[in-house]
Amino acid sequence: MAEDDRTTRFRAERRNQVARRAAIIRDTQAEIFRLLDLAEQQIKTRIANAPTDWETFFLPQLQSQIRAAMSTFASEAGPATAGSASTAWQAGIHLVDKPIAAGGIQIAAYLPAIDTRQLVAMQAFQTSLMSDIGTTLANRINAELGLVAIGSQLQSQAITQIEGHLKTGGRSRATTILRTELGRVYATATQERMSQATKRLPGLQKEWRRSGKVHSRPAHNAMNGQRVGVNERFVIPFSGVHLRYPRDPNAPAAETINCGCESLPWMASWEEAS
Repeated sequence: MAEDDRTTRFRAERRNQVARRAAIIRDTQAEIFRLLDLAEQQIKTRIANAPTDWETFFLPQLQSQIRAAMSTFASEAGPATAGSASTAWQAGIHLVDKPIAAGGIQIAAYLPAIDTRQLVAMQAFQTSLMSDIGTTLANRINAELGLVAIGSQLQSQAITQIEGHLKTGGRSRATTILRTELGRVYATATQERMSQATKRLPGLQKEWRRSGKVHSRPAHNAMNGQRVGVNERFVIPFSGVHLRYPRDPNAPAAETINCGCESLPWMASWEEAS
């Protein structure tokens, strides 16, 4: 296969694989939002069915029901996110294997499986974050109910406040977690696979690709097209921060949270090690 043809096929398959990360995050977000919607409906129904004049003894019962609803959310959201992390991990590996295969070199059969201990740790962290969403929301919602019980606000006002908590503390926070943490799993797997592949493909490098978001970081946009060795670090202009890949857990949070950039494999040459 001519080198130009290889590169064309490599780039085309690389585009196909990059789209998978966004799809994984989008599908997981839809599932988490569905679970939050269910919890919200349960909470609104219980508040609507509560007595207008709340007795002191009734409040603990209602608050217990709220905690149960959010606990159910957490118990389902955690495994859903962990499952998506496994999918993102495999997709990150495919971002390396499949474009290179499209260029005519099969590496998957020659490389060992990546150690998944890092994935397991990431899954546990994501599960804890989803649990924290449930706990935080339950506490905030129950605080609003307490204000109703002492006469500081009406039930209708409490529902409005609760909707706000579910939007900012629930949907917005979940979106940030999914974009950051699932993206981190994806990029980590890609880095690990590229590191393995360099033993067979000495011409393999990595390339920074900006996210293209409307409100993306200017410094990350300036990095677009930056290429370095697989085991080297990208350098962020202006700040001089070094990071292995987008959402690198060792980089400052200001450079990683909600980052949608990619670290892509790049073939400086198609030479194979003997």
